[in-house]
Amino acid sequence: MIHLADWPLPVYDVRDDESTYPETVHRFIQKISDADALLIASPEYHGTLTGALKNAIDFLAARHLREKPVAVMGIAASSLGAANTVNTLHLIMRNLHAWAIPNSPSIPNSSRAFGPDGKLIDARLHERVELLGQQLVRMVRMIKAEKQLN
Repeated sequence: MIHLADWPLPVYDVRDDESTYPETVHRFIQKISDADALLIASPEYHGTLTGALKNAIDFLAARHLREKPVAVMGIAASSLGAANTVNTLHLIMRNLHAWAIPNSPSIPNSSRAFGPDGKLIDARLHERVELLGQQLVRMVRMIKAEKQLN
């Protein structure tokens, strides 16, 4: 799990020599590259994903995410949900040649969406999130099985 608050990534600045980025950047890229799949979740700030997440993604290239399954979720304080965040993440993942799963839940009213146990209160939304996880696992298994055949 990567919580960006725990990963002090500098601002991405398109350096000619990527080796000059701090070690945190290289560990982040390696961790993403080594993952079988990703679940990317972001709160929606000012109508889109967080700047910290966008900055982190900017360190990645298509070679790091090519054909990697990615599940996307958005969380919003408003009742409108985080559709812009979800859509933007799908767009970014397509540009990086990842395989984003179409089922991408958006959790509205985040301050009231979770019970004291940390679980979603809305049963239908809970089912969508569980389905997303199941689809991600199925996709990873399918890719691994295909690789074993080849």
